[in-house]
Amino acid sequence: MEVIRLPVDLPMNLVSSKVLKLKDFWESRSNDFPFFTLGKAAYLDGNNNIYTDGAKKLNKILIKEFKSLYTHIQSILSLEFNEDIHLNTDLALPGFHIFPSDPKLLSVAGNWHIDTPHLTLNLGHEDTWAFTLPIQLPSGGGGMESRESYHAYEVGQMILHKGNDLHRIANFKDYKPNEYRITLQGHIVRVDDRLYMFW
Repeated sequence: MEVIRLPVDLPMNLVSSKVLKLKDFWESRSNDFPFFTLGKAAYLDGNNNIYTDGAKKLNKILIKEFKSLYTHIQSILSLEFNEDIHLNTDLALPGFHIFPSDPKLLSVAGNWHIDTPHLTLNLGHEDTWAFTLPIQLPSGGGGMESRESYHAYEVGQMILHKGNDLHRIANFKDYKPNEYRITLQGHIVRVDDRLYMFW
């Protein structure tokens, strides 16, 4: 898997503080281990009213709290692609994965997958990309695994990749209580000759 690393020059501690303060809006995504999202995600919610109605509600909160983050990411990605990156409020905005530290996460990794939210939402398959921006990492670090290698995350370093190689969230490497792995997750697709970022 080829990845592009792009620095995001914003105070990530302020972003993580806002994510933690919005805990009432987190959604639990597993009955077996602590895994939450802040925001709707096509790969978890599908193409239905749960996704669209939830996106309308949560997008308002996300854009209010993280407008400068979205604007900055749009600027960075626009430079990378040499064209504007747009938001579409009918789609879920890029949102957050949140993993509170837990001993179970030492032996639990994500499922192997390729990214297909653009197909789930019937957006086509032109110029599709995925990105992850680490906001806060546990002391043991965090990363993404592909079949060939481990891609370590660094806070404030966005990882951009095509999403069409098998990959998964890596397990925790160490356990310490009261730590978090928080990442901003998003996808890019071209629709009607415009690039949009969504989740």
